[in-house]
Amino acid sequence: MRETLLSPEDVARSCGLSRKAVYRAIERGELRAFRLCSRLRIEPGAVDAWFSSSVVTPHHAKGETIPSPARLPQAQGLRRLLASP
Repeated sequence: MRETLLSPEDVARSCGLSRKAVYRAIERGELRAFRLCSRLRIEPGAVDAWFSSSVVTPHHAKGETIPSPARLPQAQGLRRLLASP
């Protein structure tokens, strides 16, 4: 027996996306779907595969440098001079 098939609405709700975003992913071929009796249905495994193919790789893993987080002003910085009376 096949696992329960999901509608695009089910996938959108579980992913926190709009239904339109799910339909577009299907149209682009990113998310595999079946047309059964003129209705689109998606296997849960296809949703998992879609997630796996959408993993964001940090820049530093590609050899790029990561911008440093904002730093506190230095003791000799402009803000110290402006704060002085």
